[in-house]
Amino acid sequence: MQTGKKTGRPPTLSTTDIVEAALAGDLSELTMPSVAKRLGVSHSALYRYFADREALLRACSDHVVRQTVWPDTNRPWREFLKDFCDVLWSSFERYPGLAQVGLAVPGTPQAIIEIVEKLVGSLTAQGFTPHDAILAVDFISEVTMTQFAMMAAMDKTVSSADSRSARQAYQESWNASESLIEGIGDESTWHGRGWLDEKITIMLDGLEKRVIG
Repeated sequence: MQTGKKTGRPPTLSTTDIVEAALAGDLSELTMPSVAKRLGVSHSALYRYFADREALLRACSDHVVRQTVWPDTNRPWREFLKDFCDVLWSSFERYPGLAQVGLAVPGTPQAIIEIVEKLVGSLTAQGFTPHDAILAVDFISEVTMTQFAMMAAMDKTVSSADSRSARQAYQESWNASESLIEGIGDESTWHGRGWLDEKITIMLDGLEKRVIG
């Protein structure tokens, strides 16, 4: 008669397990030990799947892109480009640190390339040159990522010696200029999406004139 607890086969990891554990935290603060701790394994085990932190972050971006429902490109270009901006923003809200990863981590995941190809294909079919099509997608991506990262940092403290929030520091600096304060606008400038929608509208207006011209 056998007694004692059966040990059985130890659980195995998969790249999906690791990516999902990474996405459970703030990607901008990701470390291999922190991900390993969530999984209950040694951090050295992760290096069998990902060469380094950057490789894991690229895999996280790829995973998010493949799980995201992107805009239907069989519509007027202006409509789906605006929706593209909105979907990007929603993704950044759902996965903290994702925007910062897009700005800071070298390399482009294959899933992103595939989405850009689809967007560019529809734009060229609607009269864009290949260069202008890529430029439009790149502009929206970059402005949305940058705006999100900036707005996400607004509530952070300036420094250990300065207890103001970043928002307060910016407001005090810009509001001190009598010639600029009217153009800066009201309190909404410093919250939510800030000037993102206005920036995208200006860009789309310019593209429309360029394509029609």
